Amino acid sequence: MARRVLANYRRGESRRSSLADKLRGHLSPSTPAPRLDAELGPVAAAFEQLSDTDRELLSLVAWEGLDTTQLAATLGCSRNAAGVRLHRARRRLERLIAALSPSDSTTEVNR
Repeated sequence: MARRVLANYRRGESRRSSLADKLRGHLSPSTPAPRLDAELGPVAAAFEQLSDTDRELLSLVAWEGLDTTQLAATLGCSRNAAGVRLHRARRRLERLIAALSPSDSTTEVNR
């Protein structure tokens, strides 16, 4: 009797382990996270200077592809409030980029 209980336990552990390995393979990021290094120049430097809130907002829109409605749901605010926050964060980023690259003051953040 004890031998069967132990065998069932080992089979269960084996199944759980293989399922966990399979899930790890599916959940690993298929694309590398964006790198903010010297390659990106003033944009990376400006992005790093933003507040955590502004960086999160711009990341959700740019890297996660959220629209204003999805952004509002994520932030727990109205669609209009999310749009205003996004607009202000973009303006702050534009000002920082312009300050860091005075030779090209016409730089605009893609929407």
